[in-house]
Amino acid sequence: MEHLPDIKQLQDSLKGKVDRLSYFDQGGFKAVYKGYVHERPEAIKVVYIPADINEEDRIELIGRVKREIEALDKCKSPEFVRLGSLPPESININRIDYIIYSEEFLDGENLRSKLKENYKPDLPELVQLTKTLLKAIKLLKENDLIHRDIKPDNAIKLKSPERPFVILDLGIAFKIHGTALTRNSMFRPGTLPYMAPEMFNPRFRENLDYRSDMYSAGVTVYEYASGVHPIRKRGEDAYTTMYRILKTQAQPLSTLRPDLPPDFCKIIDQLIKKLPALRPASIQMLLNKVKELS
Repeated sequence: MEHLPDIKQLQDSLKGKVDRLSYFDQGGFKAVYKGYVHERPEAIKVVYIPADINEEDRIELIGRVKREIEALDKCKSPEFVRLGSLPPESININRIDYIIYSEEFLDGENLRSKLKENYKPDLPELVQLTKTLLKAIKLLKENDLIHRDIKPDNAIKLKSPERPFVILDLGIAFKIHGTALTRNSMFRPGTLPYMAPEMFNPRFRENLDYRSDMYSAGVTVYEYASGVHPIRKRGEDAYTTMYRILKTQAQPLSTLRPDLPPDFCKIIDQLIKKLPALRPASIQMLLNKVKELS
């Protein structure tokens, strides 16, 4: 993150609210710190608001924070990260604006880290991950929300059998029938390799629904299971990746993980079908099928 705040100055700004602040991670416009609020560890989110951006982009950045907090407040379940005790507030450090808020601190690794370790999950773990993602999408759907950024970076693996995986980052969650934060109708929030093909339709907002999250979930499970992204090739440019998402059929998961049950592989293959109509229509029926594999 550009203009990462000095940790001592940040601690001084949060004096009386957060103790024992330590740097944890960063990306884009956001940095994450570990801090203690009333002796309980929390993830302190620090969002950088650049001074040189236009008003529309500034509204978008601030809106993402508000949108994430509102979405997490609606989706209170073990599948999602929980809000912390620090409500959003604006602070200024060295004449630079930030928004700070907190979430629960999760002591685990994201799936991207596990992939870099060449980790090979077994069937019970893959079933747990799939169930977590489907339950999360189901709850989002019930609240007229679409996550839009399900990917290995936004899924944390925990050591708790009651809560094996947790989904993060609802900053670009889309409210169906809601008002878009940005006026740019061509802007597509999300992470390119995990975007569903329908996201590249010029009128994608009009037809977007939970099945785009189902696609992203399928890509995430496929990649976690096999260590290989089903569509993207390493080192290719964004245009080529987009073309592949639209035109290239993924290799069946069973060819990369022949040790997994064919029924499980077929479920994941179906989630990443190009046409939304070919993906499973009922999340609950799909959940029941996955549970039968446990």
